[in-house]
Amino acid sequence: MEILRYFIGRYRAQTVLVVFCIVLGGTLEGIGLTAMLPVVNIALRETPSAPASETAEPSTLGAAVDRVLEAVGLEPSLLVLLPIIGILYWLKAGVILFANRQVGYTVARIATDLRLEMLQAMMAARWSHFTRLRTGSAANALATEAQRASTSYEHMAQVCGHLIECVIYLCLAFMVSIPITIGAAAAALISLTGLHQLVRMSNRAGSKQTKYLKSLLTQVTDSLQAVKLLKATGRESLVEPLLESDTVQLNTALRRRIFSREALRAAQEPVLITFLIVMLYVLHILGTPAAEILLLAALFAKTNSSANKLQRRYQQSITEGSALWSMREMIDAATADVEMMPTGASPTLEQGVDVRDVRVELDGTRVLDGASFSVPAGKITALLGVSGSGKTTTADLIMGLVRPDAGEVYIDGLPLGKLDLHEWRQLIGYVPQETLMLHDSVAKNVSLGDPKLTPKDVERALRDAGAWEFVSELPGGVDCSVGERGMRLSGGQRQRIAIARALVHGAKLLVFDEATTALDPESEAFVLAAIEALRGRATVLAISHQPALRGVADRIYRIEDGKCTEIEASGSSDRAAS
Repeated sequence: MEILRYFIGRYRAQTVLVVFCIVLGGTLEGIGLTAMLPVVNIALRETPSAPASETAEPSTLGAAVDRVLEAVGLEPSLLVLLPIIGILYWLKAGVILFANRQVGYTVARIATDLRLEMLQAMMAARWSHFTRLRTGSAANALATEAQRASTSYEHMAQVCGHLIECVIYLCLAFMVSIPITIGAAAAALISLTGLHQLVRMSNRAGSKQTKYLKSLLTQVTDSLQAVKLLKATGRESLVEPLLESDTVQLNTALRRRIFSREALRAAQEPVLITFLIVMLYVLHILGTPAAEILLLAALFAKTNSSANKLQRRYQQSITEGSALWSMREMIDAATADVEMMPTGASPTLEQGVDVRDVRVELDGTRVLDGASFSVPAGKITALLGVSGSGKTTTADLIMGLVRPDAGEVYIDGLPLGKLDLHEWRQLIGYVPQETLMLHDSVAKNVSLGDPKLTPKDVERALRDAGAWEFVSELPGGVDCSVGERGMRLSGGQRQRIAIARALVHGAKLLVFDEATTALDPESEAFVLAAIEALRGRATVLAISHQPALRGVADRIYRIEDGKCTEIEASGSSDRAAS
């Protein structure tokens, strides 16, 4: 019942309203069934061939119903009782419709709340959390696990409804015959306990389904990202073996889940029929009046039916509930890794950035050890070094994604730890090595959907990035789709659009992380020209392991063995002379 406690704790008002409606609906149906007893008695009395024993005095419950009708001034006749029964069942239908509508609304809200909670937790987490996160797992949680988790609420609400129905039916049955009702309840409990093993099987299958579906979708996501490499090298056949194990395991889990569900459904009907046969036989031997036998048969049939539905819904709830716990695990992990955001003074970047004696250890490895360098405002600073030397870590330090174990980063002489980190990041434009491209238009890739940006802002950024010429020649211009991960564009074109994205907000600091890597000489020249054109308009930190940046940089540092050493920029003396 952990799932029920979870949902009641978070959606108390909605759940209370749903349960109230279910209780009201069950009560109305119970009253309607009770009103059927005098109807049956009347029908038996009016039947010419009815035995005297069946047309004698009304039963205890029947007499009680007659007294209630007389107390409200109604005659216990067919003309009075039948319309009352019809009205009660229509009222019950309306109440249950309202309850089911509320359940549906709550299911939709739960899925939305889970998705938003996960997104908020992920966006608030530290950068190190994302370095460990598998994209496929997150996508699976947002797409499928959220929906499955919300569906478990629907099943659990139905469990509560069927449980309430069972209680109401048993209460009415107690009013007819206490010994028979106790015996029937005991027999039903035994049958439900015997079938519970199938519920446990379904629970185990649901947990495995969640596990292997998450793994499978993660593998699929990774494979699709590498599809060009695989097809270009004729190795697309390698994808199937990678996915085969998870696919087979997922299929096995689904088959077990289906078997347990169908076995439960198949076993419930013969159990119900056997139970009714035994009960009717016992009632006949005890000489129970025919009207009460019919009412008890109807009540026990409904009780057993509700109990069976309760068991099936419970089975489905715990099966889908495994997705809830999987998603909660991811949300809790992100929440525990929340990033602390200082809210100090507002940064301006009028003088520059200074990195002083920083030491950084990542996963037990010392990446930076007493590194120091300066990035003057309005100038182009290059940070060179071999792969793995700590260049990207240094950029992460300046952007506040990583905090140093010793030393500090200063912005205009103020420690980064004492500035408003969110405001500082809003002053930064970042061009990563692996260019992010949405499967959308050029304009959307530049603005990222920011409603504050206008088409003129997008055009200005594209012009400043040296991308306007080729963009204007595309079919549809800025409205042209770039394709999946920008595959309709060349590497140089994608990089210039990424530069435009960094420029569109009017960033004061532009960080280029291996911006010219894997580009042909012509594309590299375009990117370098775009970087050089930014001198005096923005502060630029360009990171690379290639020497091409020397020709455009005002200041160059080489990072090696965790330390930074300044080297002469080849073009700096010419620019100083001019």
